[in-house]
Amino acid sequence: MITKKIETKFLDYLITYPDNYNPDHSYSIIIMLHGYGASMNDLSSLAQPINSNDFIYIFPNAPINLNLGFNMTGYAWFPIETGDYESSSNLLKSTIKKALEEINYEKIFISGFSQGGMMAIHSGLFSSNKYDGVIVLSSKLIHNNLIIRKNLPKDTKIFIRHGTLDNILDINEGRKINDELQKLGFDIDYKEYKMAHEINMNVINDLSFWLSKQKGIKNE
Repeated sequence: MITKKIETKFLDYLITYPDNYNPDHSYSIIIMLHGYGASMNDLSSLAQPINSNDFIYIFPNAPINLNLGFNMTGYAWFPIETGDYESSSNLLKSTIKKALEEINYEKIFISGFSQGGMMAIHSGLFSSNKYDGVIVLSSKLIHNNLIIRKNLPKDTKIFIRHGTLDNILDINEGRKINDELQKLGFDIDYKEYKMAHEINMNVINDLSFWLSKQKGIKNE
């Protein structure tokens, strides 16, 4: 796969294309949002094992710099103590719009791990942007004020995975997301694994199959 770094006045991001990318062909887009303290590079290695032929991946970099010590820098979508994601949400929206300007695309999926999953829910599913699917990995709800706008249950599918051994975001947080979205009528593919705060091969394989199903690709 081919990966390029793009710098914008909004958020920087990585974009990954299939090796046989054809600009005249219509691709589905997967936007992947990293977790607290990580960067746009953190999830980029997932593109290959998920699906290297049928999707274009966009990996935005969160806007808030974090000093991790030992001359290392990480990034956050919002301060943990406030949960105020509005500023980052506006930057993310503008970045996605910019990234999609020159791509011939069809379906769009927004996904995130941990704090990135919180953004996928609140700045994705419950935003004014239209998404065909939302992928939430080891995450939680920021608040319970969940108002459906453009992403209607009949149109937007949900994929949730969480670890029963997660000591960062307890398994009950994943179960709560599932329960609350079910109440709103969403079609949810939910599963728990005996894993910690991570994305393991079970999750990757599940996600690969689920995305192929959403795109109408027959799995062998």
